Amino acid sequence: MRDIDGKYQTTGDIQKKDGTPIPMDEPLFLFRGKDKLLPRVLEQYKELSRNAGSPQQQLDLLDQRIAEVKKWQTENPDKVKIPD
Repeated sequence: MRDIDGKYQTTGDIQKKDGTPIPMDEPLFLFRGKDKLLPRVLEQYKELSRNAGSPQQQLDLLDQRIAEVKKWQTENPDKVKIPD
């Protein structure tokens, strides 16, 4: 069992798509689409990433994820909530 944060855990290995494992001692944090604040968090993270010099591919992936979250939240307003 591996804790992801104070609320979640996983029973499987976590790795990047290329197969590179994320070390067991590296802290992880999970955001869910139902988190009302997530779009703003991701937009701020994108701005920080841009300012830090992240490659355009990373910024494009963030744009895609932001759009997905906003669409899901719009289509599922009954599931969206403030963090608790």
